[in-house]
Amino acid sequence: MESSQLSLTAIYHAINNPYSSAAATCQANLARASIKILDHTFNKWYSYAKGNNKKWSTTKLIRCLDYILTHSISPSELQETILKLHSFRSCLVWILRLLDSPNDEAQLQMIVKFICNLLESVTSSTILGLVQHKHGVRRIAQLLSCPNTAAAVRFYCIRGLLAQSEYYRQELLDLNMPQVITNTVLKDFDKQSFDDNSAQKRELYEAAMACRLLDHLVQKESKQSAVLAYAQENGQLLNLWISASRRYMTYTGPLSKNLALIMYYLTNIVYKCSVLSTEMRKRMTSSTTEQHCFGLLMFLSQKWCHQHIFTEPTSSTLSEEERTLLRLLNLSHTTADVLPQVPSYDTVVYKMVHYLTCFFVAFLCQGVIAEQVFSDWLNPYFCIEVEERGYMVDKATWDQHQPFFAFLLDIYIHYIQLYPQDRRIPKVYFIAWSLKSFLLLVHNFEQLDQLDQPPLVPRLMKLVVFFLHDPKAIEVFSNSPTVLSEYIWSPTIQLAKQGLEFAAGLSDEEARSIEMKETATLYKADRAFVSLELVAKHNAKACERLVECNVLELIDLLPMGDRLQVAPSLLTLYAKFVRLIATLTGRAAFIRVRLRDTSDLFVKIKSLLGTSIDYKKHFMDGYHKIIKGCLLVILSFRYDESSMRQWLSSEDSITSLTLPILFPWARQARIAEVHDIHMHLHSDKDLMALASILLEQASIYPLCVRQVIEYDMALPNLCKLIVTLSSFAESTATVDNDHWENTLLDQVEEKQDRLKEETNAPSENNTAVMRQYVLSLRGAAIRILESGSNIQAPILSNAYTLFFQAIVQRPRLRNDNHKLICASLYQHKMNDFQKLYRFAQTEDDSALKLYEMTAVAIGYATLGAPSSSEWNASLGLESEDNSKSVFGSICQMLVYNLEYEQDVTNTNLLDTVITPLRRNAAAQVVEILAMEFASAWYDQVSSVAIRNEQDFQQQDFQPIDNVQDQVAFVTDDQQQVVGCRPLLRAVSPIFRALLSSEYVESGMSLIPLHDVTYHSLKDLVQIINQVNEDSKMALLSPDRVLANTSWTHVVAILQISDRFGCTIVKALCENWVVNNIKEMEAKSSDERMVCLEGMVWLYRQCRDPIERDGGISSDTWPFSTILKESLKTIVQYLTEACQTPEFMKMVQDKNADELEAFCDGIAKLIKKSK
Repeated sequence: MESSQLSLTAIYHAINNPYSSAAATCQANLARASIKILDHTFNKWYSYAKGNNKKWSTTKLIRCLDYILTHSISPSELQETILKLHSFRSCLVWILRLLDSPNDEAQLQMIVKFICNLLESVTSSTILGLVQHKHGVRRIAQLLSCPNTAAAVRFYCIRGLLAQSEYYRQELLDLNMPQVITNTVLKDFDKQSFDDNSAQKRELYEAAMACRLLDHLVQKESKQSAVLAYAQENGQLLNLWISASRRYMTYTGPLSKNLALIMYYLTNIVYKCSVLSTEMRKRMTSSTTEQHCFGLLMFLSQKWCHQHIFTEPTSSTLSEEERTLLRLLNLSHTTADVLPQVPSYDTVVYKMVHYLTCFFVAFLCQGVIAEQVFSDWLNPYFCIEVEERGYMVDKATWDQHQPFFAFLLDIYIHYIQLYPQDRRIPKVYFIAWSLKSFLLLVHNFEQLDQLDQPPLVPRLMKLVVFFLHDPKAIEVFSNSPTVLSEYIWSPTIQLAKQGLEFAAGLSDEEARSIEMKETATLYKADRAFVSLELVAKHNAKACERLVECNVLELIDLLPMGDRLQVAPSLLTLYAKFVRLIATLTGRAAFIRVRLRDTSDLFVKIKSLLGTSIDYKKHFMDGYHKIIKGCLLVILSFRYDESSMRQWLSSEDSITSLTLPILFPWARQARIAEVHDIHMHLHSDKDLMALASILLEQASIYPLCVRQVIEYDMALPNLCKLIVTLSSFAESTATVDNDHWENTLLDQVEEKQDRLKEETNAPSENNTAVMRQYVLSLRGAAIRILESGSNIQAPILSNAYTLFFQAIVQRPRLRNDNHKLICASLYQHKMNDFQKLYRFAQTEDDSALKLYEMTAVAIGYATLGAPSSSEWNASLGLESEDNSKSVFGSICQMLVYNLEYEQDVTNTNLLDTVITPLRRNAAAQVVEILAMEFASAWYDQVSSVAIRNEQDFQQQDFQPIDNVQDQVAFVTDDQQQVVGCRPLLRAVSPIFRALLSSEYVESGMSLIPLHDVTYHSLKDLVQIINQVNEDSKMALLSPDRVLANTSWTHVVAILQISDRFGCTIVKALCENWVVNNIKEMEAKSSDERMVCLEGMVWLYRQCRDPIERDGGISSDTWPFSTILKESLKTIVQYLTEACQTPEFMKMVQDKNADELEAFCDGIAKLIKKSK
């Protein structure tokens, strides 16, 4: 072909007449043109352009070159060679230079069009680099940034840059092209109309290209500062996206592909910016933006569901819209990490969880769900209908959409973890049903057993593990087919097993230092135990499913107690494990039987319990939880007699493990003070409560009763607890044992790993628990003291004395709560006690202990007598002679030693063991019987004190100033006492007569006084002198006059003042004694012992030797009143009084009249009047 055949003139004619035969010939010649001819043509073109040929304008030349590019260079196989021609490059350089200063708009349009076509056609880095080097890219970018650039020019600029956006990406970023496109090119996009005409289509196409170019420039992996700055600061992009999507959702006309593309690219760019910028993510989570984003997501999701789920879709969905939907989901996934920083973020999480749940249900309910609003698809009737009719998802549909739903599950997993822990997760029933249904579909399509399981399966199993914390989900899962058990229950069991195995494999050093929350295996195991416990508690069916999945095999991994000592950080994990065991054993009898017969559970639980009790002070919270769990495990066996005998029969009986929990202060072998009880209740109330239930249940077994009696201080502390806390038992709140145990089991503790402080005002539930606690204590005490058919066991072991020992403890509790137990004894055991008492009333010394201790038991039971007559009859106080009565036996124990003790060599041992035991038992029961009259006696002594005070004030004593007239007396021991004659005559009628002229002795220098001791007379004279002096100053009072006087001297002064008729001194002594009686409770133990010693001495010295009762009821005996009040006080403190030396001396003196009077006096005091 000749070069004349490819002239510029022919090319120009072809351009002007594109459909002519000449144009066709020209195109054919261009396609066949050789390199040489093309080179010649380029040189000619360049010469015309450079020579400024008037025939060939610049516009005509550019049009010709563009025609050559289109029909020769672009389709040519020798394109690379053609582009390397110097002639072509010269032409290109000339055009690029012309770009800086075009003659007119048409010329500029042709230049940009040529460059656009060139960039779209070539891949040569030489040409692309040349365009960049000659600032072609910069100039095109400047044209785009100019708001006055013609639409056609802007169109070709965007096309050209889009064609080589990857090659020129860095320069375009340097030129800030993302901002240019957003703020200039797409500035008026929201004002464009979407009408179906050519102009609008072109504008949409241009906007779509601009969005695509922007999408190419913004890469989510980019580290370029320009991209990061754009993502960080460009709020205009967000506004553009919101505006475009709003118009997109409200547009009702036929949807064009370009509009769908625009929405996809804009959404994709927003997503990329969110990935790159935290600030962008925060903007996306603002209230307005989030609502708009969620609205668009719902809109596209509903279209997707109509397209893919409904059998007759109402609309078609473009592929671009599905891509937009995916990007929106990606965007939701990306912005989730900043949601917790947003106010009311839980609302956003709720909406997203609800939305995803709707998606799952809609897919699974194909063929059932109606074409309703997306948010209305959560209807349980749809789920029920699907299960009845069967799933209509075929394998092809399942395989097609499985990756998509795997992605949705990933988003769901992310969002569900953001849901506030203090709020219940929404729509749990539907998500649990969806998980079950997905697993069932996988099983139906035989994909569960494949080695390469579908990506959906691990996500489903992860969510199943998560939702086993929720009761509604557990309910759904428990009703799932058994073929799914391996995938619903086993993963959680495996997590628990892996944690236990990991913990067991730790060395002692590793176990001490490890942090459970920082170790994934242990943390997952911890959560797994919580889930398994909830499952086991939920219902029997769920529990059976766990057993079917071999959950009981975990018990083989339960450690012994010594492991806890070296692994304190694992205490919480083991505590939850033990709680799981407690829940399982409490759920079904077959589980308990299996564990009892096939495992070493009993040994391990007792080992854990024993260690936890010993080390509880060091790691209180962890051991506290383990103790609670162990008690619950043991309690679950309480109705299984065979198991309970095993718990009780070994050396480490549960009795010896439970009592230290119930009485945490008992290690000091003492009875608790009230503040001790409340202090331990504050921290250990739940443990003590569970221990009380266990003790009540176990006390039906004689072995437990014997163990409790033998346990040091157990019975008195049990009584002290009952008496101290019995006010709770009067509450109207009621709760049964089983419910209470569930309440204790449900107290949480996993979200709060420390003990919560109790409030001073207990809640209603707390009051109900305390009431049940006290009732359990009371029930245990009654069972122990009544002991079924073997009533001799508590009697011979002195159980009654030990139990009621707390009643006489000081300071004494002012209540009658112990009488409830006594009433039960009277009602259920009094007849048995009386029969046994009569049976043991023999001459056989071997039965003496049974005889006497039965009398003690009858004494305690008498406290529960409903009437005075039954009280007196039970004690044998109806007749005057009560030596053979119950009370007579008690008195013999009190004041008589055993006769055969004198014949034994080691009398000290017997005095230590036998006599004090008998005497203390008798003294205690008498003292507690006397408590029945304490209130009345206190009123009586108060009345006596008032009356004595009145009598004292009425004494007409006038102080005497002349004390010089002295008189001397001599006693039988020849000792002299000197007193004031007028003063003695004034206070005593005896002295008045003796010192009168009627008696010879009045004139003697030494007046003899017989049967009077020197010290008593001296004390009397001193007291009289003191009375005279105090009366002068109006300071006369018993406490002042007798301030430093001992009981012995007061008694002596009392007696001698009565002998000489010195009423004012006698009144002082009586008032002093009464005041001491009234203050007894406030005195210290030592002060009380001194007073009791003095009162016993007073009783012995002032007793009427004639009267049977010692004169306490006599109307003529001068010491009757003070004697009676002293005896009342002795009886009220008899356990202490019988330990005083004076009381022991009274017993050792064996004065039968004195001892009988003492006992008869007590009998008269505690006898009730009818």
